[in-house]
Amino acid sequence: MQKNKLISIITIFCFVSIVLIPLGIALMWFLLDWKKIKKIIISVISTVLYAGIIVFILMLEPAYNTSGSSLPFSSSKGASAVETEFSSGKKTKKQEFSFEEPKKSKKSDLEIDEIENEKLPKSIKKQAGGESRRVIFTMLFFLFLLVLIIWQNLHNAKKRSKYENPYVNTDLYKLPLADDAKIPMVHYLRLRLSAGEQILFASETVQSGCEGDFVITNERVVIKNLKENVEYKLAQVEAVSSVSNSVMLLTCGDKKHYIFLNETQMPYALAVVRWAYKKFVTTNS
Repeated sequence: MQKNKLISIITIFCFVSIVLIPLGIALMWFLLDWKKIKKIIISVISTVLYAGIIVFILMLEPAYNTSGSSLPFSSSKGASAVETEFSSGKKTKKQEFSFEEPKKSKKSDLEIDEIENEKLPKSIKKQAGGESRRVIFTMLFFLFLLVLIIWQNLHNAKKRSKYENPYVNTDLYKLPLADDAKIPMVHYLRLRLSAGEQILFASETVQSGCEGDFVITNERVVIKNLKENVEYKLAQVEAVSSVSNSVMLLTCGDKKHYIFLNETQMPYALAVVRWAYKKFVTTNS
């Protein structure tokens, strides 16, 4: 559980940093047992935020140095021109006045823009191109990561849907269990039963490195795995709840046990524990 808390902290930090949102989404889907609806909402919101930041960066243009810009026309020409000639410091008789309109430029606006762009320093144009390529590569990486996450999630969903309980056909449990519900036959042979004891449910535990079984009878709950082999009478069970869609918390006195089950088995395990406690403990007390 300490490991899960550490991963949760790292994931939250990735979302807060904004820059590491893709990494946070990957950690959330692959390593955390949060509820699926919560994952979907966080993924959508963070994706929109990350995409908005990328678009904002893409819209930014590098600032060019406009100091010392030259006028696009010659200051020696105007709408009227006076040509006066002086020779040997004396005013000559020749004075010409021209009131001709300036000739219109034959170059289109597009050609003028092309000329102005050609005058930009090559270093500035290279810098602008580099910024655009970096943003495009970032977007492509994010899209690739998103596709990978979706594919992996669908693949895991298919694996979960194919899981079959090796001890009992869970389709025979009709949830929610009625007071007079019929419990199917459970084929579990690794537990010695007392007289009158009946197994109500059994399932494999799927914690990595600590695989085992979780068994519920009309008298007790049993946890058998590679690290522990404990059992509690039903009367000792104080609370049972789901921490996530695949982790169940069983509280017995001052002891707490986290039981990792396949997602498809969690509803049945919870229902049978509560049903057995109500039927065999509460009713008889």
